[in-house]
Amino acid sequence: MNKTLKRVVISSAFATGLLITTPQVADAALGDQTLRKGMTDPDVKDLQDALKKKGFFNYDQSTGYYGTITHDAVRKFQKEHNLQVDGIAGPQTLNKLLELMDGEVAPPTSSNTNTQSSSPTQSVSSSLANYSSLIRQGQSGKHVEELQKILKEQGYFRTDVTGYFGRVTEAAVRDFQRDMNIKVDGIVGPQTIGKLLNENKTEVKEPEYKPTLPQQTSKLDTSKVYRVGSTGQAVTELQSQLRSVGVFNQDPTGYYGEITATSVRNFQRLHNLKVDGIAGPQTLSKLKEVSTNKNNNNSNASNGGNNSSSNSSAFVTNVVADAATLIGVPYLWGGTTTNGFDCSGFVQYVFNKQGVSIPRTVALQWNAGKSVSQPAVGDIVFFDTTGGPSHNGIYIGNNQFVHSGSSTGVTIANLNNSYWSQRYLGAKRLH
Repeated sequence: MNKTLKRVVISSAFATGLLITTPQVADAALGDQTLRKGMTDPDVKDLQDALKKKGFFNYDQSTGYYGTITHDAVRKFQKEHNLQVDGIAGPQTLNKLLELMDGEVAPPTSSNTNTQSSSPTQSVSSSLANYSSLIRQGQSGKHVEELQKILKEQGYFRTDVTGYFGRVTEAAVRDFQRDMNIKVDGIVGPQTIGKLLNENKTEVKEPEYKPTLPQQTSKLDTSKVYRVGSTGQAVTELQSQLRSVGVFNQDPTGYYGEITATSVRNFQRLHNLKVDGIAGPQTLSKLKEVSTNKNNNNSNASNGGNNSSSNSSAFVTNVVADAATLIGVPYLWGGTTTNGFDCSGFVQYVFNKQGVSIPRTVALQWNAGKSVSQPAVGDIVFFDTTGGPSHNGIYIGNNQFVHSGSSTGVTIANLNNSYWSQRYLGAKRLH
């Protein structure tokens, strides 16, 4: 986007596994992110408080805005402690400040923060496996670094490994605990460590064949429960329904393995259900409702030509699936890759993956789209946050949309939320 978006302060409502945006406080803590001039953030206030205690920030109160006074205070601090003098509070500066404040240093993010080249088993050191105390917010050290590496490898921690347990790390732990169906408190104890290490060491792959195991009922029954290990025609039907709504991306096998469990979790997240990877009555009923509505919509649209309807259906299915896999990617102004997206960069990226080329900015996407009276799955919903079309996201049904928020990254929000409903401009179709 060419305009700086008005900061939307968001929180995660994860009581049932769904990320719904409402104006609250951003998830971050001093040491979790680089701070620079122009930012407004609770972390900036923490930075100002720390600098003030050390005699570098002389303004009468901490404001949370990183302006010239804060910039100059950081430069003075950097100069006195023989750091690079640039006025930016990055890892080296914040680590030094935290060290002077309370002795709990967030280790510098050097080359060893790149964990992608290491296998999950190699990255698990005895410092975490043998750690007997609780790990919680405010701690730092090698054990926290190992924790962040494992969470990052499993897709829960999406920023640099620092070795400091801040609010971003706590949120990642909570997400993991929720998915593992264990107590959600953001504190890493023996149970959480056990789940982390087991998840890291064992990978269950979906077989390409139908195994010879005791068969479940031959027809999908919404009153029953299906889980990893279930087999039979009922599982085949379940996988077909999951595929029809865009969360299962392979041919049905009739075997309920980890791929199917992951698909069920993604569906549960999208529809505000308990996220446990188990297809019980509530999940099955919702899946039947969504897949039936989708099939009816496709049938109604087919009057204009079967090929056109089929292509549109495939596009919508794939767009929803791609958007769901990107939930949790951080926000980055001007970002167009999985390292970070702004709102229009996210929309463009998802559409490009389906071979649909659309303009880069919100304003140009608004101008290029065809207006629709009511959004359908795959349409783009637009909002006025700074004057004119200035924010957008991909509509996924049930009054929900996926977008990249400035304080949340890629997440799911609800059109009925008071913030978004007051700023809603309309929907456009770009496919």
